[in-house]
This record gives sequence, C-alpha cells and structure tokens, in this order.
Amino acid sequence: MKKIILSISILVLGLVLVSCTKSDEFVVDVFIYEYSDTYIGGVRSELEKQLKGIDNLKYQFHDAASSQETQNTQIDAAITKGSNLLVVNVVETESANVVIEKAKDAKLPVLFFNREITDAAVNSYKGQTAFIGTDPDEAGYMQGSLAFDILTKDYAKSDRNSDGKIGYVMLRADLDNPEANGRTRYSIEEANRLLTEAGKPALDKLAEDQMAAWDTAKAKTLFEAVISDSAVLDKIDIVFANNDDMALGVIQALKEKGYNGTDKTKYIPVLGVDATATAVDAINRGEMAGSIKQDGVAMATAVREFIQNIQNGQKFNEGLSYEFETGVDKVRIPYAKFTKE
Repeated sequence: MKKIILSISILVLGLVLVSCTKSDEFVVDVFIYEYSDTYIGGVRSELEKQLKGIDNLKYQFHDAASSQETQNTQIDAAITKGSNLLVVNVVETESANVVIEKAKDAKLPVLFFNREITDAAVNSYKGQTAFIGTDPDEAGYMQGSLAFDILTKDYAKSDRNSDGKIGYVMLRADLDNPEANGRTRYSIEEANRLLTEAGKPALDKLAEDQMAAWDTAKAKTLFEAVISDSAVLDKIDIVFANNDDMALGVIQALKEKGYNGTDKTKYIPVLGVDATATAVDAINRGEMAGSIKQDGVAMATAVREFIQNIQNGQKFNEGLSYEFETGVDKVRIPYAKFTKE
C-alpha cells in the first residue's frame, strides 16, 4: 500500500511540475501571408533564427498561402490552443480589424508587421496592438530618385530610340495594398519632378500598369505580352517593378529577347524593391539596374525584440530604441538605395 501511495504521489508531483513548466511557457504564433514570397521568406528565416534558444519561448509559424480565410482559421486555432501573442503578416490589409477583434475577444496582444494596416485599426485596440513596417511611400520616392540617377548619367544614351522621351512600363501589385500604391505612384511622380527640375521631359507611359501580384512568373507572362509588339519594345527605356520578384520576371522576358545579357548594347534598366539575395546577384551581374533595400534583418530584429518585451510583461517598445509615430503605435524600418556601385 505504501508503494502504491508513493507511486501516486510521484505521479501527481510529476504532473504538477509539467503543469508549472507549461504555464511558464510563453507561446507565440507567427502568421505569414505567403511563404513563397522571397522578401517575407527572408524575414521569416531571420526571425526564426533569432527566436531559437530564447528561454521559455515556444513559437510556431503558419503559412496562409495568400488566403485571408486560411489565416483567420489559423488564428482561431492558435487562440484555442492557448497562444499568448499573435504576430501577424496579414494577407489582406483591410482584414486587420477582423484579426484585432479576435485578439480583443481572447484578451491577447497582437503585433502586425510588413503589410501596412491603418492607424485606426491600431488605435482600436490601443496599447495591445502595434505595427512594424516601412513607410509605404518612401520606397516609391527612392525608386523614382534612383531612376533619375540612372537615366541622367547619360540621358542621350538612356533615350534608346532618340525620340526625345523616356518610355517606361510599370509592374505593380495589389490595388488595395498601401506598399504597392505608394511605390507605383511616387516612383513616377518623384522621377518626373527631378527630370522636370533638370529640364528634361516627364516619363512617357507606354502601357497600362501590369498587375503581377508580387509574382515572378506573372510578371514574366505580362511583360512578354507587352514586348511582343516590337514597336513598344523599341520605346521602352526603363521598367519599374514594385518588388524584386516582379523585376526578375521582367528580366527573364527581356533576356529571351536578347536584352540584359551578354550583349551590352541591348540593355533596359529594370528597378525593383527589397534587394533580395537573388536580385543582388542579378544587379552584380549587370542584368538588373538597382533596387530599394528593405532591411529584412532589421525588421525581424524589431519583431523579435517586441516579442521579448511582451514575454517579459513590458510594453511593445519599452526600453528599446524604437520610437512610435505620433498618435499611433507604428515603427518604421528605413529603406536604402542599392546598386552595383
């Protein structure tokens, strides 16, 4: 009988210890809009590397595969399983309010990153919601400035068919995405402003914006259709893309036409955003003109530091160097121009 009582006591003690261990564990669920996205894949890899080894931290990544419905289901499941913090790279930016309501109902903090959500959404759950990202317009302004730098190194040479105009094509992403909208609009506006100040004509739009959804294959297919008309191809002097994946699709299409390869006399500058490793290689080979670096390591670091603050019972940016914008808990990671030089 004593042996049975002793065994039961040990079993109960073991269960208590397991229970204590589990209750001390801080559970973080990270929701990614699309694993195959090159830039966000880099952020995810860096974040996972930084989260490894943090005491009492358990984390899990979830791939929504570009489906907001899938992401909502994943968030519901994580809450049910006992998540302590939701870290969300939202699929559809206008769905941030739905995610926040789920977090509110579960009394959980929620950290959004990369894909811009509105100030109103962040402030609807004040103190328990924050956003880490970039200025959605800044990359556009920088890309326009970079285009001006490239075109005016030798303006006569940049005007490939000597028609007195710089013809361009734009590869853009979702209409409801603030980053896509900022990059599309302000890249052209800034390039035109600088060209006008330099006494040069504004850029000449040769085709409707090509809706390539951040995707290399879609960009290649769409651009192939644009340049199937040799008269249009002859007029293209520069190509803008909202991200590097789309820029690389453009380059693939150009190379099949004999451009941007070994024949340096047949070259059209292509600009992207992110400065991913693949794009950097293309830039260094001289196939791509440049990109606007979106610092994935810096973004992952900020996300990890905010996670640790919440784990330690602090506010998102408490004791850190990150300053929130006036009136809303948002942090901006700066961009930088990237070229071979």
